[in-house]
Amino acid sequence: MTRTDVLVIGAGPAGAAAALACMARGLSVVLADRARFPRDKACGDALIPDALQALRELGALDRVRRVAHAVGTVRIYAPNGRYATLAGDCACLPRAVFDDLLRSAAVDAGAGFLTPVRAVAPIEEGGAVAGVRFERLDSRATVHVRAGLTILATGAASDALQRFGMCLRAAPSATAARFYVEVDESTARAHDYLCVAYARGICPGYGWVFPGPDRTFNVGVGYVYGRQAPRERNLRTLLDHFVTTFAPAAGLMKGARRLGPLRGAPLRTRLEGARLSRPGLLVIGEAAGLTYSFSGEGIGKAMQSGILAADVAASAAGATDPARAAADAYAARLPAAFGDRIRAYARLQRLVSTPAMANLLVWRAATGKYVHRQLQALLNETGRADELLTPAGMLRALVG
Repeated sequence: MTRTDVLVIGAGPAGAAAALACMARGLSVVLADRARFPRDKACGDALIPDALQALRELGALDRVRRVAHAVGTVRIYAPNGRYATLAGDCACLPRAVFDDLLRSAAVDAGAGFLTPVRAVAPIEEGGAVAGVRFERLDSRATVHVRAGLTILATGAASDALQRFGMCLRAAPSATAARFYVEVDESTARAHDYLCVAYARGICPGYGWVFPGPDRTFNVGVGYVYGRQAPRERNLRTLLDHFVTTFAPAAGLMKGARRLGPLRGAPLRTRLEGARLSRPGLLVIGEAAGLTYSFSGEGIGKAMQSGILAADVAASAAGATDPARAAADAYAARLPAAFGDRIRAYARLQRLVSTPAMANLLVWRAATGKYVHRQLQALLNETGRADELLTPAGMLRALVG
């Protein structure tokens, strides 16, 4: 039996951020995961400004900067091949490295780390979660961890949500797949930008080509489930189509050397599919649906939700009923912090799922100041997230 103030299940970016932030607020933490680290995770690997800001708040930015590949330019491609260029402070680092770096930072700061374990069921007392019963995957032994607050940071898979009574929808919101390649120096220099492509043949999906350290690139595709789907729903086939028909990806692949296998993963978006809290339990990161459907980006939101959960945990510690106080505060604060932007990104995703609208949006971003400013603000998370989508904003997009 182990006792701690906060138990965090899942040691990815959301869980590690929650652990770091909780300890910075004077709370003891046990971090648990079913995998031994380092472990791989299918992802685009891009760290956009919100992720770097979260790392700064966590005191981990310098650790990441030392090993990540810095990127200052983002290109958004339309189905017709035209693109708009945005400027932003971004970086790329493979998730196998990034996640282990952030987990190590939490352990170095004093978090206990329990692995490899599977969260079997909550320990409940008085209608509240008071800890978790784990099974060790290497010995089948049972481990009990009692905690004042438990935080689920278990990603898009629904099984943990179901075991804790937090799953509202088992199916994911989207699916993505990626692989890595290594290229020569001149090819790496020519493609040194974050490329997000609403390419012909994969709309309403999207593709990406992201540069990483040591001339490696992360190449992938994804699509959001909805009223419309790509003609080809097999992600392997869709990715093959992307790298042979989308010119920048095809250019990158000439002479490229594949590194490792193709990996796929489900995504949860739009703050949907899970209950956010119950007494003694909070759900953070992608498990809560914090990935943006327009871009597939979720690392920054995951870490921000972990920081918010730590704020809630620290504030509720002195309450008469801390477990319920934390649950109520988190259920109110998370949608208030992310809801408007999540909804705006969902509307943008629906907009660009039509190739003609994607062509128009990118054309105006490349030729007009207003749309360019709005997309730049979305990247940097400044200004109103939905201004472009208002009637006045759409009118200005055509003439400004």
